[in-house]
Amino acid sequence: RLAMLAAAGWPVSELAQPYLSKLLGAPDLLVNGEQAPSILNGGLDKINPLFFMAIVAFSAIVEATALKMDTTGDYIPGDLGFDPFSLYTGKNEAVKRDLELKELNNG
Repeated sequence: RLAMLAAAGWPVSELAQPYLSKLLGAPDLLVNGEQAPSILNGGLDKINPLFFMAIVAFSAIVEATALKMDTTGDYIPGDLGFDPFSLYTGKNEAVKRDLELKELNNG
């Protein structure tokens, strides 16, 4: 899931960032005005280190929450209980299994 978000987020950030930075009055942090900052493109020195620390902290909190979950009973690996649109909650077993298979097949 993280890789899918990154794959979508990279080009979207390059397309949307110039407009968002102008709208918010923030500096344009794209490298050469068109590429997202990365190890390959350079420009990571312009990013606030607090941003990176916040990302690491958020990831650590998510992982710590997953490690503390009760893995007995009807636990399904990878299910953190995050379902903001209630797509999975309250469905019958056949629908749940179909959704699980769709997620496995499509990433």
